[in-house]
Amino acid sequence: MSTVRKLLNRSRVATGAFGVLLVIVLTLLTGCGGDAQSTPAKTSSGDKGSQPVVAPTTKVAGYGTDQGCASDVIVTNPPKANVIALLSGTNEPTVFARTGDIIEFRFPFGKKWGKSATTPEGLTMENPAGYAVKSDKVCVWRFTAQKAGTYELHFSDRPLCKAGAMCPMHIIDVPVTLAVK
Repeated sequence: MSTVRKLLNRSRVATGAFGVLLVIVLTLLTGCGGDAQSTPAKTSSGDKGSQPVVAPTTKVAGYGTDQGCASDVIVTNPPKANVIALLSGTNEPTVFARTGDIIEFRFPFGKKWGKSATTPEGLTMENPAGYAVKSDKVCVWRFTAQKAGTYELHFSDRPLCKAGAMCPMHIIDVPVTLAVK
């Protein structure tokens, strides 16, 4: 009889330990939020290495990239920019801004948009970069003009192709001139 009690006690201890472990794991997973993550609005300023975050964001795996954006981040209520340029990839005009302005470049869904790896000194690119705005159906890059000058930014336009389908293979350079006074 005492052997049976010892086994039952061990079984209860093991079940209790497993239950506590299960609660901890579920709590951690709930905090992660699965595929969608929300990030509170933050900004940072000052040194060249800082990159402001523009607004509350949600990351939905595959959404932004399926629309042609560089990121799967979706910004639901972006803050107002001083200068907004809606670009299509052909004959882009010069965009004018002032020092301290936030400049927002918007590209329509339906093409695969990208930006060159470098940002000219004198501009600070905000994070997230190449995010999607569902309501406006655009991909967005935002910059803060730190000092006066004329800057050339390079974006790229590629076909947005479905997996397994025939697709033209080309990359179009989309240069944008930004004049900051």
